Amino acid sequence: MQKNNLKLNHSKQFLKFAMKTKSWHPVAKNGWVIKFSIHEEQNILLTIISQFTGQFIIRYFVNEEDACKFINQVVSLDPDEIHNDF
Repeated sequence: MQKNNLKLNHSKQFLKFAMKTKSWHPVAKNGWVIKFSIHEEQNILLTIISQFTGQFIIRYFVNEEDACKFINQVVSLDPDEIHNDF
């Protein structure tokens, strides 16, 4: 019985989180796919994937300006190479 309640609580937590999150369709630019999400109108989550290597980068920001700078930095990199300097 305890196990089912735990699953229910996790589901409720996920739904509460999901209801407070807005996401947009991914955008492809210079060989990178960028997905942008906002949680509670202030927290920014970036998911960036190389179309050629499959490198997956996830970053969280509280400042929109910092998120934009990071996107510009990544988009200027070669998507054919693996980058470990983030």
